[in-house]
Amino acid sequence: MDGDAPRPVAIVTGGNTGIGFETAAGLAERGWHVVVGARDERRGADAVAEIRRRSGGPADLVRLDLASFASIREFAATVLDRYPRIDVLVNNAGLAPGGHRWETAEGFEAAFGVNHVGPHLLTGLLRDRLVESGPARVVVVSSGAYRAAPDGLCFHDLQHRDEFHSLRVYAESKLANIYFTHVLARELAGTGVTVNAVNPGYVATQLGQPREADLARAVAMPKEPAASSAALANLPEPMSPARGAAPSITLATSPELAGTTGVYFDRGRPAALSPVAADLGLAQRLWDETERLLASHPAH
Repeated sequence: MDGDAPRPVAIVTGGNTGIGFETAAGLAERGWHVVVGARDERRGADAVAEIRRRSGGPADLVRLDLASFASIREFAATVLDRYPRIDVLVNNAGLAPGGHRWETAEGFEAAFGVNHVGPHLLTGLLRDRLVESGPARVVVVSSGAYRAAPDGLCFHDLQHRDEFHSLRVYAESKLANIYFTHVLARELAGTGVTVNAVNPGYVATQLGQPREADLARAVAMPKEPAASSAALANLPEPMSPARGAAPSITLATSPELAGTTGVYFDRGRPAALSPVAADLGLAQRLWDETERLLASHPAH
């Protein structure tokens, strides 16, 4: 990277731990100015200090709680005020729900709110700056766990008030990430901003409950418990977060991927989606419903 040129700016949500931290650190080591969005300010500050130590370059922390629209809007306002350009947005932060349903500040089921609605709002708030900074990229961290929702989203009960199964809820939120990628890529076609989704693979992270093995089991068990048990027994050891971050870094930086948009990458390679996940009509339906939900919670 040219030492006289300004450093490109990357926003990494959930950049204080796991894949997000390694993504932020990897970009910083490649000469990027990294902005970490993190809910826990103490852990976020520790992560930023380590990124600076490892890279010798600039890294900043801006608090971000994707379970709160107020926090998302404050984060976006701070970023837009501080940074005249955004070259990459990595929507990495997410959660895997535990055994009990809980809600975000606006009353959304937590996984749906944090993994889908929050990033949708945030990306919309940063959209104009991304376009102004083009060519720019949006990287959406999804998961192969989307396959544990083989029938698609429960549009009649997106908040899972009627029935709550944590693995299914997580899978639907990851399918929502793919739908979001489809529509945003189409909306930004011709602007110089590309949008791609990535499955980082089976990674040892700190998502919380359910554990990664359970998520892997969810992918393996659309219908047959015996087959899924066998698949779980044969699971490989989880990758390190650094290996899991590599695909996101590649999508953010690779010259070979300039212009590539609307693609789902399984680890580092373009991959075919299930028919349900590839359905652009369902993707648009979710987009429209999400826009309606956002409109019902305007900024004050």
